[in-house]
Amino acid sequence: MTTSQNDEIWSDRLGNHAERSWNKMQDDFTNVGYREGITKGKEDALQEGFDDGFATVGVPLGRQIGILRGVVAGLLVASRTKDSPLSQLSTQRDLDTLRERLEMLSRRLNSIRLKDIAPRDLQAEAHAREHRDVEKEGTDDALAEAFEELSTTNQLDKSQEIGLISNELRGILESLKIKLPFQL
Repeated sequence: MTTSQNDEIWSDRLGNHAERSWNKMQDDFTNVGYREGITKGKEDALQEGFDDGFATVGVPLGRQIGILRGVVAGLLVASRTKDSPLSQLSTQRDLDTLRERLEMLSRRLNSIRLKDIAPRDLQAEAHAREHRDVEKEGTDDALAEAFEELSTTNQLDKSQEIGLISNELRGILESLKIKLPFQL
């Protein structure tokens, strides 16, 4: 074999190796870029979804529950304070009955969680249904249970409960001739 033939063989081998290395590197960078793009897209969508849900669901519902809890707590404190105008409005028996009603309202309010009253996330439920069968096969029992809970959560009853509590609290305030500077 001549020197020029030997050089040609090595040149072809090196050229092929360099080309394969270059192609592999291009594929690797393309795949990494694609994965990073998907991850960034998911993060952006997740943040946007969180921001929207927080502003349109979490804050208004949290505020509503917070106001109810605050009014009930304030009335309870006033009913236990000797010199409060509230303690002067009723007989001791009426005051005890009022306290019992307020304590019951407080317990009912404390049992309500955001997940109980937030509107159903139909998109999340559809996604959960797509994956439910895979998860039920035992790969993640906690996740499977969470998917099941999505379909059995009873939001309507807790939302109705808030309405009932609001109405009862309005009745108590009216009977005590107390007007709030805001609506329940």
